[in-house]
Amino acid sequence: MKKIKLKKKRKFKFRLIVYAFIMFLGYELSFNIIMNLKLVSSNEDFIKALLIDSNYYMLYEKKADDILSKLFSKILDVNKPVSILENTFHFKANDVSMTYVTNPKIEKVENLDVKPAIYIYNTHQSEAYQGNALEGYNIKPGVMMAAYILQEKLALQNIKADVMEDNITDYLNLNNMKYSKSYEASRKFLTDALNKYKDYKLIIDLHRDALPKEKSTIIINNKSCAKISFVIGEDYDSYETNLQVANKINNKIKEKYPSLTRGVLTKGGEASNGVYNQDLNPNIILIEIGAQENTIDEVLNTIELLAPIIGEYINET
Repeated sequence: MKKIKLKKKRKFKFRLIVYAFIMFLGYELSFNIIMNLKLVSSNEDFIKALLIDSNYYMLYEKKADDILSKLFSKILDVNKPVSILENTFHFKANDVSMTYVTNPKIEKVENLDVKPAIYIYNTHQSEAYQGNALEGYNIKPGVMMAAYILQEKLALQNIKADVMEDNITDYLNLNNMKYSKSYEASRKFLTDALNKYKDYKLIIDLHRDALPKEKSTIIINNKSCAKISFVIGEDYDSYETNLQVANKINNKIKEKYPSLTRGVLTKGGEASNGVYNQDLNPNIILIEIGAQENTIDEVLNTIELLAPIIGEYINET
């Protein structure tokens, strides 16, 4: 009898251990999936990952180093939302129902069999937009996200664009430079890029403005869009060449969507930067898309209108 009771106790303890282990694995699996679906390593990683399949707000990743994460990543492909969710993601932004659908025909930027024609960078990488739909993912959309979206939309025009991957904020911090020195920092990285490749037909420093919402927003084709403006410095000898580039693109916008552009602004003198690194190349222009109260959805709507126009300009040059 004692042996039978002892065996039963051992079996009971063994079952408890097995149950506890199964519960632990279940917890780790659930936690790992949630972490992969809710967090990202950085805003830049988010941007790069979400553009892989054109799922603007659903494709992102968080890389974990623990053994269980690596194990479960082999079992469930959390970086492909189609394997977990449907291809269509619905949400509401500013009380307007929005829908984004995966387009299987979209060609990945890195697979474009063409030479890069455009270089996009952000001198003020921290300039942000509104993005209520992204709050649950701890993502603050900004001009860097807009740069990568523009890159992808240009790819649909069979135009390859390179995007600056350098971290200007880190560079400023490491060199004890103030935010006001951002153009000095971006000049360094831009110079490096131009030394590596000299055949860019257009170089865009992508910003957003600081304006009230009513001045930075327009309805086009029943969609809310962020207005565009161009800024050209006057304090360098060849500025008229850069101004011609901005005017050509702006005129094309005015022909199709007159209310979308706020025009081309020229700035110079002591109270202004007056150069904006545009002296480095005659094809450099500064474009401002929207302002601080615009949503990333409005910026996306604008870029969908802008990319084909830039494509026309590139094909004509």
